[in-house]
Amino acid sequence: MGDMSCEELVVLQADLDDESPQVLGAVIGRMLSLGALDAHLCPLVMKKNRPGVRLEVLCRAELKDALVMAMLLETGTLGVKARTVLRYALARRMESVIVGGHAVGVKCAIHDGAVVRAVPEWDDCARVAEELLRPVRDVLDEARALARVFLP
Repeated sequence: MGDMSCEELVVLQADLDDESPQVLGAVIGRMLSLGALDAHLCPLVMKKNRPGVRLEVLCRAELKDALVMAMLLETGTLGVKARTVLRYALARRMESVIVGGHAVGVKCAIHDGAVVRAVPEWDDCARVAEELLRPVRDVLDEARALARVFLP
C-alpha cells in the first residue's frame, strides 16, 4: 500500500453509568500508561434512560488481557467487549522545529513520498510553553508556522 500501513488491532469497550468524572479521567490515564494506543469516552443513554459513557480502548492484541483486567478492576463494569479491527495509517516520520530555543517535535504524515501533514507534538508545545512562561496556544501556533517548512 505504498506509504500506508494496515495493522490488526483490538477495540475494548465497556459501558458505564456509575463512575465519577475523576475516576474516568484516571482510568483513561491508566489505559494509556498500560500501553493502549488510544482511550476515550463517548456519552450515551443506557437502559432505563440513564446517562452513561462508553469507555473505548484501542490496543495491540498482546496487551488485550492486561487492559481488560484493568478495565474490570478500575471501573464498575462487570464485562468488557472486544473486537478486532483494521487500522490504516499513513507513513510517518519525526522532525523538529525550534521555538524560543526549545525543540518541538513535528509528526509528518507521508503520502506518495511527500509530506502531506506536519503536526507539532502537543506535549512538547505544553512543555515549552511552561518553560517560556508563554500561552500554549502561542507556542502551538508558532510551531505550526515553523512546521510548514516540511510541506511541499
